[in-house]
Amino acid sequence: MSQIGTFLWRLLPGNPILLRVVEAGGKRRRDMFVRCGYLGLLIAIVIFSLFSGGAQSTGIQSLSDLAKTSALLFKNLSYFQLGLVALLAPIFTAGAITQEKDNQTYDILLATPLSNGQIVLGALLSRFFFVFALLLSGVPVFSITQVFGGVAIVSIVLSFLIAAATAFVTGALAMAIAVFKVGTRRTIFSFYLFIMVYLVGIYFLDQLDYFHPFIDKIDPTHRGTSWLTGIHPFLAMRSVLNDKTYLPPIPGDLPDKYRYWPMGYYLSNPASFYVSFMFFFSFLLVTPSIFVMRHLAQSSRTIKMWIAQKLHLSTGDRTQKPRTVWMNPIAWREARTKVSAARGGIVRYGFILAGLAGAIVILVLHSTEKEVDKYIDSNCYDPVQHTLIVRSVLQNPMVYNIKNNSNITVKKRNNAVDISDPAAYTFQKFELRDKFERLAVISISTTPDPTPQPNGKSRTYVSLLQLSPIERRLSIEDSRQWLLGAVVLEFCVILLIVTNASASTVTREKEDGTLDLLLTTPITSRYYIWGKLRGLVSFVIPLLAVPIGSVLIFVFHDIILSAFTNREVSWVVLPEALIIMPGTLILVAAFASILGMQMSLRFRTTVMAVMSSIGVVAGICLCLGFCGANVIDSKNLDSGGVAIGTFSPITQMTLLINPWKFAATVYGDPGSDAAVRNRIFATIFAFVSMGIYTALIWSMYKSMVKNFDMTIRKQSR
Repeated sequence: MSQIGTFLWRLLPGNPILLRVVEAGGKRRRDMFVRCGYLGLLIAIVIFSLFSGGAQSTGIQSLSDLAKTSALLFKNLSYFQLGLVALLAPIFTAGAITQEKDNQTYDILLATPLSNGQIVLGALLSRFFFVFALLLSGVPVFSITQVFGGVAIVSIVLSFLIAAATAFVTGALAMAIAVFKVGTRRTIFSFYLFIMVYLVGIYFLDQLDYFHPFIDKIDPTHRGTSWLTGIHPFLAMRSVLNDKTYLPPIPGDLPDKYRYWPMGYYLSNPASFYVSFMFFFSFLLVTPSIFVMRHLAQSSRTIKMWIAQKLHLSTGDRTQKPRTVWMNPIAWREARTKVSAARGGIVRYGFILAGLAGAIVILVLHSTEKEVDKYIDSNCYDPVQHTLIVRSVLQNPMVYNIKNNSNITVKKRNNAVDISDPAAYTFQKFELRDKFERLAVISISTTPDPTPQPNGKSRTYVSLLQLSPIERRLSIEDSRQWLLGAVVLEFCVILLIVTNASASTVTREKEDGTLDLLLTTPITSRYYIWGKLRGLVSFVIPLLAVPIGSVLIFVFHDIILSAFTNREVSWVVLPEALIIMPGTLILVAAFASILGMQMSLRFRTTVMAVMSSIGVVAGICLCLGFCGANVIDSKNLDSGGVAIGTFSPITQMTLLINPWKFAATVYGDPGSDAAVRNRIFATIFAFVSMGIYTALIWSMYKSMVKNFDMTIRKQSR
């Protein structure tokens, strides 16, 4: 490591910032443990992939089987490495300038003869060096895939370049935020939040056909890459892994208007475009920081103050009514004061209203039908007169006569066609089972009746009638996908919020000196820690009402629809979500709170506590989500895989909202015995996972109470 650090130092001669951080990073025991843990996780992924892919030591496999196992190994390693880089890069780069300010060395650094470029690039490359060292240490592990074949060297190189580009653009963005005098603790949290929303949001948007311009008409499952692939690291990585359902189009197959650069390069080579674009974008982010760094540092005004001055905004005097304090004032302070500010209240209630409004919009689009020109409903058929009324939006209704030999077909949503019984039973036996349902008229053929009628009017008989259920504005598959994406994104945001709040709950009082005052009161460590935990959970419960309420809206809608109509209801969300999701999400949020509190107790500064807490929580969710995604659709584990997957909150939400896409191999058809059995397994083990989370929270709470006084005394030395 020291040789690599010296080489990088020579790239920027005379830059002591780079050399200082690199040498310090090589000597810190914590960094060595991180590297060892990183390699240990990669080796664990290798072992897990070999066993899940069927590459047991017993038995002899063919060369093709070994190549498939190698491809699976490379896929798991690539995703896991990219996930760790996306997690670790913000941790090591977010506090680039902020830590200098906290240590009172930033002003001294600006007083040295170092240029702006040396300071910015030195800080950036020093932060990137540690991530680069992690990537370099993983090369031998990736080389294992070359033993069995099945993986091209170009794919391995692109995998590392995508991870490196992701780390570099993250560092450049963090550096730009820090230089422009907004590198505060709140902004560091917003930086994490933006990265999480970007990664999760774009990934779920990619699941929609709207963003896939080149869907295979013969096999719609082969949708190919999308408009978003070239700007998202995980989607770009997927295009490298030879996924047959996600291959970029060949340049010659592109339409004429997309063949020219840069659009042709963007669509046909999304991975290469992502690497080159992110490095170029990093350059654009760093360049302004170099030019304006000292100018901004000499100004005492922040961007917020400048905007307020330009808009002539004044806070003025504020008065506040007295508030009722809880029996535990520590809990009241944590729960209430975090949202007492106007900005906090606006963000809080804005998040709640936006989340619930989004769920209602999805429900309305799913519940309403598309407009059709001609249709029939339950009141259109008269079994006595054998007449049929075809209603139309653009013209008056038309009346036709029905005979027993009329050919009437109903096209199902899965493209199957049912030949109906005689006309007298058609609309009662098949589709029109309640007054709310309608059928679209695809085509109708009539024949005149040659027999003269007493009133002199001629009758027209239906010879051929093709009907089809009217499609929803948003299909059930798209509704599940949108709802799952919204719920997962909301839950990730909530985890970031509660982790950030809990990680600063003790360090904030250390820094402003209020912790010493609290320790002189009769408040015990048990009372103090329990009050913190209770207040944080009370603070986050209204936020958790957003994903929980979004799911419950769909469950209650389907319950009411099945109770008041005769339709066969297809559940958008499985009804057991009513009893599983509230307990699971609250306990996971409490676990993130107690974990953040423990980090806040161990570290001296808020920045380190926040970065470490978010890193640990995101790492745990990433590992659980990775394992859950691999086991829930495994034929080897079947119901056992569903049981294991319930320990990941994100996997559990997937099993409740859209199991027939992400666990189709295990669940099968919605009404099959396998689906019912696995739903029972998932419900039982969901409560088991709640018990385990409760035990972990209780054990961590007891440990914090026991070691509280000793930890505070050690830090006061």
